[in-house]
Amino acid sequence: MDQVNRRLRILEGLYRGHVTTGDASADSEFACLQLRKTLEQVAFAALAASRAAYAQKRPQFAGDWRAKAILEHVEAVHPDFYPLPLVPQQVGPGRWHFEVRTEGFLTRDDFVFLYDACSGAIHDWNPFKPGPRVVELRRPIAEWADRIEKLLAFHRIRLFDQDDVLVIELRDTAGKAHVLTVSPQNG
Repeated sequence: MDQVNRRLRILEGLYRGHVTTGDASADSEFACLQLRKTLEQVAFAALAASRAAYAQKRPQFAGDWRAKAILEHVEAVHPDFYPLPLVPQQVGPGRWHFEVRTEGFLTRDDFVFLYDACSGAIHDWNPFKPGPRVVELRRPIAEWADRIEKLLAFHRIRLFDQDDVLVIELRDTAGKAHVLTVSPQNG
């Protein structure tokens, strides 16, 4: 998650104009590269949470690199793998309650779309491909970064074949990812 944090800060610098290559086209390509690598990191985190089961079902997992395929393979092993976005509410000193975020975050379908769209931006255009040289992202880069942030700011993942869940804070007060294990016996 710390790498996701780093890439989201780079994206913020790009869309706020604090970071630039001096070429708007190159800036867009660089932003798409950051988005795609962020998505890959989320996909690999999902794989890591189910690594043993995933490796048993798919021994060639070390060569997997396409995020969509990784998501599909992990889902076949562990259907509840995708991060569940949460909204924290402090209910007392040192006590928190988490509601499920219902909108404005990066959905699994958004993930697949954005990964593929960014792929179109970071690879050279095939001169034999018909049609205009346009990559349609459907949303501004700042909005995609915000949706990723809302998915991961606080999220729950369920580990494969375990009752425990992890609640992950993308960025604590020190700017680092923070993980809390929640067991059924302690709520």
